[in-house]
Amino acid sequence: MGRNRKHRERIRVTGRSTTQSAPGHYVTRILDVLARDPRAPRVHTRWGRLDGAAVIGAVRAARAELAAAGAGPGTTVGILTATNHPLTFTARYAAHLLGTTVVYVRSANPGADVLLPAAEQAALLEECGAEVLVVDPAHAARGVELAGVLPRRPAVRVLDIGPYEEHDAEYDTEPAAEHEAAAAGAGPAAEHEAAATGAGPAAGPECAVITYTSGSGGRPKGVRQSFAAWNRLVLDDAAALAAEPREPAARMLVVTPTSHTVAVMADVVLAAGGSLVVHEHFDAGRVLADIGELRITRGYLTVPQLYRLVDHPGAATAELSSLRQLVYSGCTASPARLAEAFRLFGPVLVQCYGSTEAGRITLLDGLDHFETELLPSVGRPFPGVEVRILASGTGRSDHEVEIGEIGEIVVRSAYLMSGYQGDPALTAGTLRDGWLRTGDLGRWDAYGRLHLVDRVGRVVKTAGVKVHPADVERALLTHPAVADCSVYGLPDPVTGEAVHAAVVLRAPSTPSELRAHVAAALSPAHAPDRFVRWPELPLTDSGKPDQRRLRDTAPAAGPGLSTSDESEPTW
Repeated sequence: MGRNRKHRERIRVTGRSTTQSAPGHYVTRILDVLARDPRAPRVHTRWGRLDGAAVIGAVRAARAELAAAGAGPGTTVGILTATNHPLTFTARYAAHLLGTTVVYVRSANPGADVLLPAAEQAALLEECGAEVLVVDPAHAARGVELAGVLPRRPAVRVLDIGPYEEHDAEYDTEPAAEHEAAAAGAGPAAEHEAAATGAGPAAGPECAVITYTSGSGGRPKGVRQSFAAWNRLVLDDAAALAAEPREPAARMLVVTPTSHTVAVMADVVLAAGGSLVVHEHFDAGRVLADIGELRITRGYLTVPQLYRLVDHPGAATAELSSLRQLVYSGCTASPARLAEAFRLFGPVLVQCYGSTEAGRITLLDGLDHFETELLPSVGRPFPGVEVRILASGTGRSDHEVEIGEIGEIVVRSAYLMSGYQGDPALTAGTLRDGWLRTGDLGRWDAYGRLHLVDRVGRVVKTAGVKVHPADVERALLTHPAVADCSVYGLPDPVTGEAVHAAVVLRAPSTPSELRAHVAAALSPAHAPDRFVRWPELPLTDSGKPDQRRLRDTAPAAGPGLSTSDESEPTW
């Protein structure tokens, strides 16, 4: 007992950080870096390639438009664009220079590139009190429609990368010299002069971004992300990256929405003097090709996307030598599949466990991936992050479980959300005494590493047995025929709930084989009652398995194997 208490205390102390936050505003830092080399390519998208001068010019133009529309300290700007349009960066930078909060309203929970209905977008804008709505030309009509139905009609501004766009196909093509002039007025001296006259950047809003979560059920929740935490992360991590001798000019591949998790990582790369290659969607073949052809040094993927890279026919011959770091997160990962990924990518793999509400929590670094016994864990807490595991359901920050016991993970750090937009009751239930209840179940091992078990609400109670879907998923992914899977519970008139599994197969198999495999690895109670075979798991816009869609397309209960064409399961 005493040994366990000492161990838990050591776990909490490991989160202490001696790093001092770099001073200043992260957007000013990015603009200053871009102005030093205005002709260097910085953001490469399907809409064109932007050099430093183009990004600076786009931010200046957006700031002027937003200010004229009334954006300023204490206001909120909505952004609605195509997935990963450059405005997701430049409009946010402009808003943060004005001290304005940003909310993205394209999507929250639907599958990739599916717009939320206009009524839901309008509800989000109204909930956040958006005074201005920024849209790209493709969404101009939707912007007018939304403004027309909102009680407080926001000012709609149609923006684009306009004269700052570069149409050269090759990433390394030299930009036109006339764009250098756009950078001249946005260097350090110009920013400082503007700040002195009251026209420059504010200290930053209290809330940087209201991010609507992509949960599998219920209405999306608006998470208020602190500007102070965002600013600190970008400035501190950018300073560390700029000092990294192995990566003098980082080039990051972005394949998930820049309105969500990857945004801070992308800001870090730009603030450190690097560049971005931005895809509007994830495509495994294109990712592998661009890593080699464009000499990508880092990237971010969700766990299902990592699996798809490993399974791609071109993975074995892909040129991956330029990679220095490949971060993955989003859901629990299979140790068996991580071992396959490590054989392909090597020690550049980094697993981060975190959430929109909590920010970063734990890290499993590249060297940890050499040790197969560490792969079932999500590593140790980040510096500055304290983690406890409480007896599930108590909600008390002093009621910790013993090592090896399962409980709810709670977190305290400078990276926590400030609350849920418009929902003080939910905020009070999630944030207690400075600790955030993650809703995740986990346990400590004897070496101070955290193991995720499942989500609190995902436990399936079948015939009196509690089944954690994540355990079943990990067991299925050790079967050589299973490439990916997602497990969930559905009502059953006999057992109360039945365990269902959506599977992606890379070799022939049968339900009885898969069921026997799970029963042998765990217990007969864990073996799924029904399997549904998918060509690929449907993912949310943020790259996680779409639990709502899987449940909605599930066939009637009963043993068997159905197939799905991503619409109606038949066979």
